[in-house]
Amino acid sequence: MKAITSILYNTTFLTKALFFIAISLFCLACESRRNETTVVPLPNFIIVMADDLGYGDLGSYGHPSFQTPHLDSMATNGLQFTDYHSNGAVCSPTRAALLTGKYQQLVGMEGVIYVRGETRQTGLDTAHVTLAELLKSAGYATGIVGKWHLGYRSEYNPVHQGFDFFRGYVSGNIDYHSHYDNAGIYDWWNGLDSVSETGYVTDLISQHATSFIKENHQQPFFLYIAHEAPHWPYQGRNDPADRFPNTEFNSLGSRPDYSEAYQEMVEVMDESVGKVLATLDSLQLSENTLVFFCSDNGAVDSLGNNGVLRGHKTQLWEGGHRVPAIAHWPGTINPGSTDATVLSMDVLPTLLSLAELDIPSDLSTTGVDFSPVFSGKGLPERTTFWRYRGQQAVRQGDWKLLVQQDTTYLFDLQQDIAEQENLAVNHPEKVNELLDTLNHWEAMVDRVPQQTK
Repeated sequence: MKAITSILYNTTFLTKALFFIAISLFCLACESRRNETTVVPLPNFIIVMADDLGYGDLGSYGHPSFQTPHLDSMATNGLQFTDYHSNGAVCSPTRAALLTGKYQQLVGMEGVIYVRGETRQTGLDTAHVTLAELLKSAGYATGIVGKWHLGYRSEYNPVHQGFDFFRGYVSGNIDYHSHYDNAGIYDWWNGLDSVSETGYVTDLISQHATSFIKENHQQPFFLYIAHEAPHWPYQGRNDPADRFPNTEFNSLGSRPDYSEAYQEMVEVMDESVGKVLATLDSLQLSENTLVFFCSDNGAVDSLGNNGVLRGHKTQLWEGGHRVPAIAHWPGTINPGSTDATVLSMDVLPTLLSLAELDIPSDLSTTGVDFSPVFSGKGLPERTTFWRYRGQQAVRQGDWKLLVQQDTTYLFDLQQDIAEQENLAVNHPEKVNELLDTLNHWEAMVDRVPQQTK
């Protein structure tokens, strides 16, 4: 069985090399056809991912006091998603799904890569093809600024995963000022090189993001802006650094008023988004650039706001994975909102579609192209799945089945988005149907060994 699994799911480096030779030839042919028929340039793509931002943490999603004018403007003038979900209820799985277009279990990343313990030696296997690699092969400049969290070791660095440029950190969180991680290890990188750089992390991310845009504005580019905010430690711009090597520190930060710090962190992140949008405007790139904003999972605790949703980060209640998402592309996206069910893994096939690039035949994805919603169309109904630490969930239309702690829940999310009324007893046939569907999915993903839990 192990041999069969290896054949099915582990791509050798030779196979990957041949894959990129084939896709490069394919992209050249696509570009040749594009040049023969149109002069429209390839669109630029910017993904902005917040860390631990709750469903209700933005003004446009109902927060009563947080000031997020730039993201709210994106929502007003772009497309606001009301049924967008992170693939995972924690950091690493969602990021793996976004970059590979697959359920995270299919690339061995079901759980978190921790700063301590055996998972520190693991990472997203470079045999898996990423969105950055696919777009780079099509002529895009590719960059990531901010949080990676898909491998600490140098062999898992973003520069080996399709990114031309990386400035940021590889762990789950760092001190916003000293840039030491939760194990007291300095964690700020320029590609493969550790670099000393002063500054508040959110501001540094803004600085390097806007510089990347300016330096690459004359060619198509893909920029992944992975913010740390509002993940702890709870630190504002003018707070002292807390983490240093060989010293004791509070992982959450020394500032006593966590709530005020959290609000500042969200609002400074919103400022960062504004700077990116202003840079696009100044370079006259706005109408050729899709900016897609989302969160990697729900808010972690009571400091964050998951709106009416039940649960929080690490849980498979809606509050753990239904998160804010906004698509902004002036002149292309019809402003409004959509209730289409979309997941992180859908980003890869969507961007490839927008760039008029087919998904290579030997690269299977589980994500779907959601670009039709940009013009007001709907998406075909599908079944989606989540799993994390003894919790399983399956969604089919408005029905959601959740299994945790030996209890089976069934909810009609159209009528009960807050998941208050368990309908399992009333609809045993639907429960059995969804359990059977869930079991089939788990049998499929369980053929892949998981490096994280």
